[in-house]
Amino acid sequence: MTTFWRGSVPIVGVSLLSIALVRTAWLCDDAYISFRTADNLLNGYGLVWNVGERVQSFTHPLWLALCTAAFAITGNVYYAAIALSVVVTLGFVFILVTRVAVSSRHLLVCFAVLLSSKAFVDYSTSGLENPLTHLLLLVFLWGWWYLREDARRLALLSLVTALCMLNRLDLILILAPPLALASWRLGVQAIRPVIVGTLPIVLWLAFATFYYGTPFPNTAYAKLSTALTTDIRLARGVDYFLRTLIFDPVTLPAIAVGLAALVWSRCRTDWSIAAGLLLYFAYILYIGGDFMMGRFLTAPLVVAIAVLARTEWMKTRARAYAGAALAVGLGLLAPWEPALLSGYGYSDANNLIHGRATRDPADGGLYTLVRGIADERRFYESTGLLEVGLKGSFGHMWRSDGEDLRRGGRQVVVRGNIGLIGFYAGPEVHIIDELALSDPLLARLPGGDAESRIGHLLRTVPDGYVQSVATGTNLITNPNLAAYYAALREVVSGPLWSRTRLRTTVRFLAGRFDHYRLAYLESVRAR
Repeated sequence: MTTFWRGSVPIVGVSLLSIALVRTAWLCDDAYISFRTADNLLNGYGLVWNVGERVQSFTHPLWLALCTAAFAITGNVYYAAIALSVVVTLGFVFILVTRVAVSSRHLLVCFAVLLSSKAFVDYSTSGLENPLTHLLLLVFLWGWWYLREDARRLALLSLVTALCMLNRLDLILILAPPLALASWRLGVQAIRPVIVGTLPIVLWLAFATFYYGTPFPNTAYAKLSTALTTDIRLARGVDYFLRTLIFDPVTLPAIAVGLAALVWSRCRTDWSIAAGLLLYFAYILYIGGDFMMGRFLTAPLVVAIAVLARTEWMKTRARAYAGAALAVGLGLLAPWEPALLSGYGYSDANNLIHGRATRDPADGGLYTLVRGIADERRFYESTGLLEVGLKGSFGHMWRSDGEDLRRGGRQVVVRGNIGLIGFYAGPEVHIIDELALSDPLLARLPGGDAESRIGHLLRTVPDGYVQSVATGTNLITNPNLAAYYAALREVVSGPLWSRTRLRTTVRFLAGRFDHYRLAYLESVRAR
């Protein structure tokens, strides 16, 4: 473990990556869902998305906390979010260079992969939590490989695991096997450091249960309450991997190489990391992937990069040069603009966000393989840093819609894309999300069909629901759903400390009102 800043590889690598980050920096619509919550918090409305309705519409409490602090300091959401992402990404690179990589030859391969991976380059900004995920995972692996195996090391690993879960709950799938192995090897001495280290996530889940009425984010209910059958989800998961492999030909092969290095490692404890990666991939496959191409694959890619930074395979100069050349060569094979060459002018003209199986010239003659898996940065080119820098601001139809709603004053509206619209509409506009990411009732009703985009599952708004939100009176026409909504509304909108709300919350978590929801769904199916 040596510092390589005096060599040319880290200097050139960091310089090229910094240029790539500036050239490709952007923000996506989903990021603005969290930004609206941060804005509401800073303006005294609470940690909510719609004012007066306690719903956790974000999946990354830790990233939201950092964003909120940055917004409070700078007073600017757009530049603060991009700057924070870049700083955290460079922090990840600093640890990779100074604490994980064992030689400049290893770093050469790592930088070649990072710069050639579309997933890594795209989601090192975007406003989502990926940069912090990358940093935390690398800190975990540094502690795993380089600290002495004792209670202090386990406390650090437990703490970083808890912070990862605060950033995204599903990261526990990657870290649970190595953390469990480390705990088992220490025996009874593991109890205290694990309890102390995991305290942050325990406290957050307790707070979320009290404040929101559930320990899990609303998005989890929205994405898992689906009408899609298991076979459809699995097929979508396969398509997610295939589309990534075609349009981002570096990311999955790099992960595969890192996984192989773990399996063939002389250190058998590293097998637990491989088990975590396989568990995470099984999870992605089971849920059907995501509509954002590559977003869920940056976490396993970072693990693979850390493995490549110290694997014995790369000790010789010839292998290091060959590995770097292979990564760059694969990256240049991308049918659309390769990550190495990507920057300002990355058009969204051929971004097939609806994903029907059509042949498009921009695909290089390849069929798009999957419904609704989008190259998100391509679609949101108008939010790109260089675009905004040239024009002084960005224009987007959803931003314009939000600004029009703000001028209309207090109202209740129904929308399907809520990030930019919600942020620019402001706190007086209550938005019912047809995709249910921020809506407590719709999230608990199954949505989607065989043509739906994974993660964006359209719901049918029940009769009387809009009027109920607008008037504060339960006007839902179906009696079973009305009874269910009455309990739910008490949980999310009732006085926070009232005994009635607390009792209702406990009963709601225990499933005491589920029969109303099931009866409503049965009546819908019977129509």
